[in-house]
Amino acid sequence: MATEKRNSFDSVKEYFTDYTTNSNLHGLKYIGEKQRTLLEKLFWVLMFTSCVLVCGYTIMKQCNKWPENPIIVSFAERPTPVWQIPYPAMTICSQTKVKQTKFNLTEYRRLFLNNYTFANFTEEERNTFEDVSMICNLLLPYGRETSTAKETIDNLRRLSPDMNEIFPGCMWKDAISNCSDMFYEVITEEGFCYTFNSLGANELLRLENLHKDYNYMALDHKNISWTLDGGYPPNSPLDSYPWRGSPYGTNAYLTFSLMANVIDFDYACRGPIQGFKILLHNPAELPRVSEQHFIALVSKQVIVAVKPKMMTTSEGLGSYDPERRQCYLQNERYLNYFKIYTQSNCEMECLTNFTNARCGCVHFGMPHGQNMSTCSVGKIACIKKSKMELATIEMKSAMAADDENDTIIGEAREVALRCKCLPACTSIDYEAEISQADYDWKSLLRALALSRVYEKKDMLLGQVVVFFKEAQFIASRRSELFGPYDFLANCGGLLGLFMGFSILSVVEIIYFLTLR
Repeated sequence: MATEKRNSFDSVKEYFTDYTTNSNLHGLKYIGEKQRTLLEKLFWVLMFTSCVLVCGYTIMKQCNKWPENPIIVSFAERPTPVWQIPYPAMTICSQTKVKQTKFNLTEYRRLFLNNYTFANFTEEERNTFEDVSMICNLLLPYGRETSTAKETIDNLRRLSPDMNEIFPGCMWKDAISNCSDMFYEVITEEGFCYTFNSLGANELLRLENLHKDYNYMALDHKNISWTLDGGYPPNSPLDSYPWRGSPYGTNAYLTFSLMANVIDFDYACRGPIQGFKILLHNPAELPRVSEQHFIALVSKQVIVAVKPKMMTTSEGLGSYDPERRQCYLQNERYLNYFKIYTQSNCEMECLTNFTNARCGCVHFGMPHGQNMSTCSVGKIACIKKSKMELATIEMKSAMAADDENDTIIGEAREVALRCKCLPACTSIDYEAEISQADYDWKSLLRALALSRVYEKKDMLLGQVVVFFKEAQFIASRRSELFGPYDFLANCGGLLGLFMGFSILSVVEIIYFLTLR
């Protein structure tokens, strides 16, 4: 029995010596050579073991880095012409929310805050004042908490300036155009605004999930070929909608005049700055004018040089989890009120749901469903607080002081934690470089012999010119930092560097364990 065990041990030893002598792994042949001393063999065993441990530790570092940092953002290899992307959508909101000649907010506010005169208000006057206060951001000590949405919109539409009173003239690509063919009405948290080059309601909103009291957008386009992920198809015409950018600088500008009447200024509504809020945004986004905008003052010419920012994602990241790639593909995140996923649309829907859970109603400018009530002045403070709480929910700074047992707070917190509005995998943003100068519109009108038509004592004119700053731009690209082949190459390089290991080394081991 002992003889059989010894023969087996001798056989294994002979095979091991044969393998180490003929292996292509560095250092092993010195371990198996019979003429080497014991000290030499121990030295090479120690060195080989150390290399295996160092190589294994380094490969483990690579294994940990692969799931933690699989994505790298770099610049695209080639510049992108601006005609391959849409001209920026532009939303303009007048600071004159209601015409003072139709509704004197300053006087109504004085009467409203007086208990004696307040009692003489009719229900219609009180409701109209409260509806106007919603877009003038007036914090009133009392007022109804909810309102009839259609009545609110009808009141604001009756008192707000219409398009013809805001846009006296427009020019698109060196051609005079009718402003009503370029701008259309959109309802935002700022009230009635006007949008250029945005998608229509049918393409942008899930109308079947929205309330039926009023329309957020007055335009419905059909058969639009442009998509956020795919861009314009190769065979699409140059005049496709949304209108493309053009590489010809100021010769391809959008120019429009803005008009305001001094007699309609009501400083109780929006304070001392009178003019127009302007927002540049993606055509596939519903505008959020109160969040990001710049001001075009009356009697000024504002020059806007636009520089696009575009982020794309390589096809190799399609199999990655959204949390790992840090973006959503269009088919990965369903929005209840929007057909197109963007981070801005997701945040707007999230704010709607959070405000409804927190306040029991929503602002009329928020897209919302049929089962949600519309807030009035009694909930303005809650709406403002909800925005702050949602923005700081992760740090728990805004809601930490609230009662944890409050079921309304708990529900709102759950809504906020479900948001997770990652960026879209393909996104387009527009940065603006703005300059302005005095606009001597009176001298211009006299020179054009139009002073009798337009020049009035209480009228002010401004002008806005918008164009792409450069004919091309460098887009950013989200791609794999470590793909399967990159990971294999890194591990193979480490094994080859430390041990001279290769795929043939694996074949050689199998060969010695079987055929040899």
